[in-house]
Amino acid sequence: MHRQRLQALDRAPVDLNQAIRDALAVYYYPGMWDWQTAIVLPLVRKAFMRSIAAAPPSAQRMEDLDLGTELLERYFDWAPSLDAFGPLKIEVDVEVLVPDIRELDRGLLSGDGRKVLYTDRVAMVTADASDEYWVVLHSVVPAWLDTDSLLLDEAAIASCWAWEQTYLGMDVAGTIHNEILRSPSPDLGQPPAETRTGRPGRGGYSQNEPSGGGRSLPQAQRPDRLDSRPVTVQRVDQEVSGPIRRTRIRRERAEIEAAVQQIGAEVLEMLGPGLALYPTPSAKHCPMCTFLAPCLTMTEGADPTLDLASRYRQGPEVEHYEPRLGAGGSGGRNISLPAGPRPPSVP
Repeated sequence: MHRQRLQALDRAPVDLNQAIRDALAVYYYPGMWDWQTAIVLPLVRKAFMRSIAAAPPSAQRMEDLDLGTELLERYFDWAPSLDAFGPLKIEVDVEVLVPDIRELDRGLLSGDGRKVLYTDRVAMVTADASDEYWVVLHSVVPAWLDTDSLLLDEAAIASCWAWEQTYLGMDVAGTIHNEILRSPSPDLGQPPAETRTGRPGRGGYSQNEPSGGGRSLPQAQRPDRLDSRPVTVQRVDQEVSGPIRRTRIRRERAEIEAAVQQIGAEVLEMLGPGLALYPTPSAKHCPMCTFLAPCLTMTEGADPTLDLASRYRQGPEVEHYEPRLGAGGSGGRNISLPAGPRPPSVP
């Protein structure tokens, strides 16, 4: 159904993945990466509760509250044994021109001359011991995703491209897929006593040393670390610690360029005047879709006008992300607009 810039009046149902991601944004917040763990974890729990509380009351919200709380406590126990990086940025809004595949040195324009933009929110960008940059993606999963699906994750590859276009000179080595198992085996055993880096608390690399988070991005890569990088590297490196799995995938330059070409081709086709739009209902898409009610009405052969008038309002012409932690001075770009014309001087 053509949405016509309509926005739902009702609050969206709880999104456990987003609530966990909001909590991990606080857990890995660069400005607090060196704080004592006992101070940070209550703030992480509070961020999760705030995200859950934004959803309307329901039995599902209570279930997700209990499950999410349990998932976070497990994460606090097991993640330090895997964290071998320093967070640089979290929850960064990126916005880049979609290239015109007919003329690659130009951005794509709509039929009326407007710029076509690709927007995304990158959950986290980190630096490892070799000062390589990685885009990190968090997900709560019922079972480990197969490696081929992670390798073919178009959205993850596009995030690498969008990040590099936003922060020129920051070439991304690849993606880190941070999976949290919803229902792990009850016999996980005891979490490792030592962190991956030997640093107490949450582990990782401290901000107080140049290999940690919070560094000034132009100076984030040091010549001695660049020289120490291994000549041969693994394409996929996968580790499991309790209910958490980390899959680190190196993304080839040709892979990223192919994804850009694919985005350009798809958007060019979307701009075609003869494009026909068809409904795409599925069990994966519909449960979280805010247009489920009018879609069901149309499926039954009825007129959805009443649903549209009572449940939705006209939204702005340009979609804006809701501000989140890290999307401002600690995460997003600053855009400078030209000053308007000066008023005429009074004689």
